[in-house]
Amino acid sequence: MASTLIFPISGNPIGFNHFAAAEAVLCQNRALERLLFVLSNGRHPDPTKADAEVAPHMRLELCERSISAIADTEACYLARQAELAGERLVLSPERLSVSTLELAFQRAVRTAELIPLLRGQLDDARGRLPWMAGSDLIRRMADRRIFSDADLAVLAESCHFHILERECYPLMPALKELRATRGVALHYNTYPREALAGWLAPFTCLSSTLIRNAAEAGDPLAGMLPQPATARIEEEGLYREGTLGARLIDGEGNEMGRRSGLDMTLEALRARLDDEAGALAALLARRREGQRPHSLSLVETTTGGLMTAALAARSGASRYFRQSRFAYDAHGKSALVGGRLPGESAVSRAAVEALAEAMRREARTDYAIAESGMAGPPDAGRRSFKYGLCWMAFAAADGKVSECLELNPFLTRREHQLHFAQRALSLARQALEGRWRND
Repeated sequence: MASTLIFPISGNPIGFNHFAAAEAVLCQNRALERLLFVLSNGRHPDPTKADAEVAPHMRLELCERSISAIADTEACYLARQAELAGERLVLSPERLSVSTLELAFQRAVRTAELIPLLRGQLDDARGRLPWMAGSDLIRRMADRRIFSDADLAVLAESCHFHILERECYPLMPALKELRATRGVALHYNTYPREALAGWLAPFTCLSSTLIRNAAEAGDPLAGMLPQPATARIEEEGLYREGTLGARLIDGEGNEMGRRSGLDMTLEALRARLDDEAGALAALLARRREGQRPHSLSLVETTTGGLMTAALAARSGASRYFRQSRFAYDAHGKSALVGGRLPGESAVSRAAVEALAEAMRREARTDYAIAESGMAGPPDAGRRSFKYGLCWMAFAAADGKVSECLELNPFLTRREHQLHFAQRALSLARQALEGRWRND
């Protein structure tokens, strides 16, 4: 078998998810000596995927900048995470290269077409070609619109797949579906996410879409790709306009505006938060009418006032909503509880329950909600990887309930905040309805 792992890169831009996948495979297959990224020309043969927004020459530059710094612990968050774990990346600039053969085409290039082209380019292309893939690709192989029977025959005969299981795309069901619907059995090794090193696994949650969303939102990028590429993206303002999700058209067919995919996601999350605030407000109003405990206070840390705004916007909010506190840093949280927060950190069950109870007592309300978390994405300046994690608690005179929400750490900061706020209000509503119990 050839000693070069082939990794087609259709996403734009390349990120730590690609490098982490390659690292996982090379660590477990020492016979694989090199990695070849095959850069897409940006024209996607999958009709469900959009073409790249950035020109091929710029994507090539970003890829080369990332490769040049991959082993530099000062410029590469992935390498630094490995070092902090007492390990060293197998990846190095000397073992990585980029093929631009696809850039010669002015059309979409099908995966099966790459096989003979790569064999002609590689010195060691004997037998089955080691081919990097995600479990999402295996799922797409079952779709005849994307892979023809001839395509699959070439891939099954010519490649040995190294398949990394992606979040939300279980591998075994995808392989079974491929065999059942297309009659194809692949040669493969599999790399389940839970079997990866603890420092490496979080990077498999990253994707090119999430990198583009972060750039659009103005969030830090250094936790997603090496800093030389990050600097170039920021210098050029790449991806700031966002990937087009929808156009707004008036009655005469004129374009009134555009929405990116991130815009549409945030709008949906804001609507969910507003709905949850309405449901909780209605419940508290009914309790007041029935002369039952109903007054509420809040302490927000990560959500930055989103819960307060959602509840205060409701008509009649003053009948049940008494007070809120924004305690952002450690000093503000300690001041609220009157001393050092309990628990191993501010993002813990003990800490958030103490905040909720302190708020309830200070505001003299029947109930209080508190949340404490870390809104990502990672900024490469901190060792912690708790981004996307939030503890929330609901306190009443007769006790407290709490839960932990853990999301993809690479979502934008605003997505995390909206998710946290909606779930915290949902926890309070469910507790009041008697449908929530701590473990």
